[in-house]
Amino acid sequence: MDKKENKKKKVSILGIILGILLLLMTVSLIVIIKILDIIPNNYFTMLIVILTILGIILNFFLIYNFKNKFLKFIKVFFIIVSIIIIIAYSFGIYYLNKTINLFENISIIKEEVTNYYIVVLDTSIYQEPSDLYEKKLAYYEKTDEKVINSLKLSLDYITEIDIEKLKESLYNQEVDAILISDIIKNKYEEDDENFNNNIRIIKTIEIKKEIEDITKRVSIKNTPFNVLISGIDTYGDINKTSRNDVNIVATINPNTNEILLTSIPRDYYVQLHGTTGYKDKLTHASYYGINMAVETIEDILDTDINYYVKVNFTTVVDLVNEIGGVEVYADQNVNIGTCKIKEGYNNLDGKCALAFSRERHSYADGDRHRGRNQQQVIIAIFNKLTSTTTLLTEYTNILSALDGKFATNMDTKEITNYIKYEINDLKNYTIKTIQLDGYGSMGETYSYPGQNLWIMIPYEDTITNAKNLITKMLNNESVN
Repeated sequence: MDKKENKKKKVSILGIILGILLLLMTVSLIVIIKILDIIPNNYFTMLIVILTILGIILNFFLIYNFKNKFLKFIKVFFIIVSIIIIIAYSFGIYYLNKTINLFENISIIKEEVTNYYIVVLDTSIYQEPSDLYEKKLAYYEKTDEKVINSLKLSLDYITEIDIEKLKESLYNQEVDAILISDIIKNKYEEDDENFNNNIRIIKTIEIKKEIEDITKRVSIKNTPFNVLISGIDTYGDINKTSRNDVNIVATINPNTNEILLTSIPRDYYVQLHGTTGYKDKLTHASYYGINMAVETIEDILDTDINYYVKVNFTTVVDLVNEIGGVEVYADQNVNIGTCKIKEGYNNLDGKCALAFSRERHSYADGDRHRGRNQQQVIIAIFNKLTSTTTLLTEYTNILSALDGKFATNMDTKEITNYIKYEINDLKNYTIKTIQLDGYGSMGETYSYPGQNLWIMIPYEDTITNAKNLITKMLNNESVN
């Protein structure tokens, strides 16, 4: 066999291999697109037809042996094209698998984590819990018994009815260590800027609690629904319980293409759902789990919260950075740490978008102003995410930014169905914002009895107005 014939044979074998590989990649791509299920049926059918025709044409030129020189040249050309398409299909399959994994990671969370800490003085000789053998450990009387039982240590346990006396007992060396929750630790940090310098944590205890499914599911393609956007004041683990500093109810009407954003101040003085006695600041609700925040807000607005989206500091910073920042309007100059925000429009990165969302001390109306800023950031993120340019150029980065960094009780099927519906209709939403209001005061709270904290007493007329607008939205009436 001469070199020319050998070359022809190699080209022929390469064509067959590429043809088989192309067939397998095409089938794989179609299957994974079907599994993802975000493309409307009419588009999916069209895609199958296009990919099938393309596959047939390419395979014809790849497998068939041509004698005509021009057709031989065409065959080489199609070999190159096939290699490029196979590579493209490989990337497509990779990114679609990544999308599926994302949806799996944001599916309904089954449990939440609350941290407890064994704390000693920084000057203490104790380095680990076993060093406390038969020593005195004090804890707040409302501490979950599961936490105490989990210690499995021979200690002299002392209960305390007042969290300030609990801290003082450690500072005055009346006890050797104290056991505190995230709730108490955050309060100590707020009241005493040197607290973390004065103490050492020698053990962290994670208590996991299963989340009851209280979702009120609806057909989100054609039924108005409420989504609570709950922002907790922590970095890292999205399943960790902490204060819900952002409380925005998004009422979405897919029929009128309207969204109503209702912002509720973090310090709103309300009765936490299912509790008696003192009312509490709304921000403390999530200490007791996301369901407590959802049901408390349902009580305030007298409406069902169908779904929630839970985010934290990490979510905001990473997402905003990956979409190339967001543009927000500031009505005054304000310096927040290293973030210099000028009056007018500002393009903010993740760090400064978070700072802008959290700042309240620089404004005359404090938390009210913060609520308006939070709405601006949410709208800016929404507009950026729904931009065709952003979706095309930052798709993978957005997935990476969101992966494992927010939680929702909307299941995967509901998410994909909604995306499919929006792709099919390509709607532009009109967004209206409102804010509940009140006046500042001091009062005792359910979470911290015996202490006067700054609270916001609700203006009932603002609650009534919000209820009326939400009801109109849910009844398919326009509010714009």
